[in-house]
Amino acid sequence: MPTLVFTNGRNINGSNYQELSPIHLQQMASSATSGFGAEYTTAEHFLEQCGDGDMNDAVAELWDIVASDAPDQVLYDCWVYLADTANVYVAGTVTNTNVAMCQFSFDDQSKDGSNGALCEALQAAFDQKHKAWKAAQAE
Repeated sequence: MPTLVFTNGRNINGSNYQELSPIHLQQMASSATSGFGAEYTTAEHFLEQCGDGDMNDAVAELWDIVASDAPDQVLYDCWVYLADTANVYVAGTVTNTNVAMCQFSFDDQSKDGSNGALCEALQAAFDQKHKAWKAAQAE
C-alpha cells in the first residue's frame, strides 16, 4: 500500500454543492444513506443532516487522496463531515471502498476484513493532515 496524502480539500455547502460533478453529487447521496439512514437519498439530504436540518448551515469537506509518489493521480474521493466522520470512494466513481471513518478512526466495513491496509494508510494520511492543520493554526 503506498503512502497516501489528503490534498485539494474543499468546503462544500448549500451555496456551492450544485457546482460539483454528477459523480460527486451521487457520492453525497450515497454518503447520506450510509451515514444517516435509508430515508436519506440525495445530496440535499446529506447537507441537511450535516447542518442539523438546514443545508445552508452545513459544511462537508471533499478531499482528493493521492499516493505520495504520484500526486497527480487521484486514487480516492473522501467526504469528511460532522468533523469526525468520512466516507471514501474510488476516485471519480460511486464505488464505496467499504472503509469509513467514525470518531476519527478509519474502520474496515468489508465482510471479510480485507481493507485493513487501506484503513491504516488512510488513518496515517488523515492524522498527518490534521497535525499539519493544527500546526498552521498555532502559527
